Amino acid sequence: MLHAYRLASPLSPYTIPQLWEYAQPYIDHLIRNARTFDQRVVQGYFEDWHALAADNTSLWDTYYRSTPRFAHLPTWHDWLAEYRQLIIEAQEIYEEHPRSPWRRPA
Repeated sequence: MLHAYRLASPLSPYTIPQLWEYAQPYIDHLIRNARTFDQRVVQGYFEDWHALAADNTSLWDTYYRSTPRFAHLPTWHDWLAEYRQLIIEAQEIYEEHPRSPWRRPA
């Protein structure tokens, strides 16, 4: 049984679902990012790697491939590396700017 995680936006039920994250330390980055920006993380259970890959492939083909900014990427594997880096960079920017508009009052 594989455990995977993804962000779930509390802002709108109409946002597109994120891809499943399955590897450390990226799961930790995802959870930290969610706490920082007041988002939820949902957990999914997959029978094996093929089931997880099939779900991510389905999400990719349904929600991402049809978007022009992702059309040049052949699979969700290519986007996942970029997505992981975006999560890390967002956290770093947040930590560098103590008066950021995203900060919640203490």
